[in-house]
Amino acid sequence: MGKRAKSSVSAPETAAPDFKTLFESAPGLYLVLTPELVIVAASDAYLRATMTGRESIVGHSLFDVFPDNPNDPGATGEGNLRASLARVLEERRPDAMAVQKYDIRRPESEGGGFEERFWSPVNSPILDSRGDLVYIIHRVEDVTAFVRLKRQDHDHTEATEALRTRAEAMETEIFQRAQQIQDVNRQLREFQSELERRVESRTADLRRANEELQREIVEREKTEDALRRSEEQLRQAQKLEAIGRFAGGIAHDFNNLLTVILSYSQMLLRRAEPTGHRRELEEIQRAGQRAADLTRQLLAFSRQQVLEPAILDMNVVLRNLSTMLMRVLGEDVELKLGRGAALGKVKVDRSQLEQVIMNLVVNARDAMPNGGKLVLETGNVDLDEGYAADHVGVTPGPYVMLAVSDTGAGMDKATQARAFDPFFTTKDVGRGTGLGLATVFGIVKQSGGNLWLYSEPGCGTTIRIYFPRCEGEAESTRSSGPLPSLPRGTETILLLEDEEQVRHVAVSILEGSGYRVLEAANPEDALSIVEQRGIVPDLLLTDVVMPRMSGRHVAERIAARCPIVRVLFMSGYTDDVVLHHGVLASDVAFLQKPLTPDSLTRKVREVLDASGGERAA
Repeated sequence: MGKRAKSSVSAPETAAPDFKTLFESAPGLYLVLTPELVIVAASDAYLRATMTGRESIVGHSLFDVFPDNPNDPGATGEGNLRASLARVLEERRPDAMAVQKYDIRRPESEGGGFEERFWSPVNSPILDSRGDLVYIIHRVEDVTAFVRLKRQDHDHTEATEALRTRAEAMETEIFQRAQQIQDVNRQLREFQSELERRVESRTADLRRANEELQREIVEREKTEDALRRSEEQLRQAQKLEAIGRFAGGIAHDFNNLLTVILSYSQMLLRRAEPTGHRRELEEIQRAGQRAADLTRQLLAFSRQQVLEPAILDMNVVLRNLSTMLMRVLGEDVELKLGRGAALGKVKVDRSQLEQVIMNLVVNARDAMPNGGKLVLETGNVDLDEGYAADHVGVTPGPYVMLAVSDTGAGMDKATQARAFDPFFTTKDVGRGTGLGLATVFGIVKQSGGNLWLYSEPGCGTTIRIYFPRCEGEAESTRSSGPLPSLPRGTETILLLEDEEQVRHVAVSILEGSGYRVLEAANPEDALSIVEQRGIVPDLLLTDVVMPRMSGRHVAERIAARCPIVRVLFMSGYTDDVVLHHGVLASDVAFLQKPLTPDSLTRKVREVLDASGGERAA
């Protein structure tokens, strides 16, 4: 025979049994009782045998529905049944009773009264998974006919034999139905176990889902909180950036005005007689210098000043400044320096770093009018991805930290939010410009670093500054000496400056120092002097930012014809094409406005005398 092919039709799924219908349709006589002996279910066969209806007995007490026959003073059915049920409740095991006489009340439709009946009861407990009794199965057999037959004394053998046969058949049926009850009880227990297992499994699933939901809620709250912090930091950074651009523009225009004021006042001072207006000129000079200092602070905040970065050891810088810091603080403030071991090097502008330290120390001193303690600490730190994620603009990596902590009055949250704003101050009128921390912020950011401020009212303030760590040998401390006399020269200088007053004062200074000066008010005039008139100057002194063409482009045009011409750029701010993020390239000569006779003549002489300085090429 060939192999039988496998059927492709899967067996139908077996439906779960309907235990209620199964129970009610069972051929046996059954009641289901609660431990309080209240009827909760009855089989159809039981209802027929007792001449009752399901709605009239379910929910009622067993003995309210089936009391003893009041017309039978010797009735014992109720008492015996109560005793059997009590044993089941106490012992939690089945209890079989002998044949009982227990009369049944007839319905009024059938004449009322009680009808004599005989029963063979068995009471079985139903236990849950914990062993607690939850129900009692009351199963009976109606043996009335059997009892009545036994009462009759028949003379005929057929009747006796029939009675015996009937009795045997009834006993067999009783046994079979008992077996059926056991099977039903087993199925009920299995169904109950399966139901409890499913409930327990579903409960565990719900518990896990709830725990996962709680974790998601916590994570969402953390994410939303981090997002709020990042948005606030971004708004603060954008605000400071906008203020910085505005401040840089003001400083640029202001430097042009200061060039005129400082240069003319300095030239007049050199000519003034001691008994003339020298004192008034000196006051003009001092006021102009203070204005120039204020402008430099604005440029520092806006990150638009020229830096001369050098590799420095911050511990050495602190040590060199310590004597000056103690003089600034006074005797009522204790200064403690905590210099970290094996400290890494940083690449920053030395004078700007010193200004950062000095501004922070002065700010801390003013916060401790009655004295206190100031701690300056350095150390190596590594800022990880987590720190960078919480602080806008921070790049993870190795840094050198400078921490300045005081025991002063501290700041509230509102003050902290504006601490780095220019011209914001909590000091009395006339005691501060509001540019101290703003200058610190600008210098640190322009140097590639970042800041962290922590303060509480009454508990002092800590400001931590992080500069990127670098490799290399630190430069030695610069020595200061007397400045040489003002230099002079006879070379030809092409001066390109679109601000008329600045151009005129620069011409006066340079011609007064012996130079030949060719003036150009715009790029076109400067190019005409070289390209059309054929004049080759020794130096091109040019502003950077001008309409139509920048100073850099003019220098490149001149380089095509005269590659030997040296170039000196000047500007009131440095956010232009000759700079990369505000840091001056090493081969570009640059002069920061405002100009003075000293600064202009010295820088011009320096560029002309330099062997490898910037040329137009």
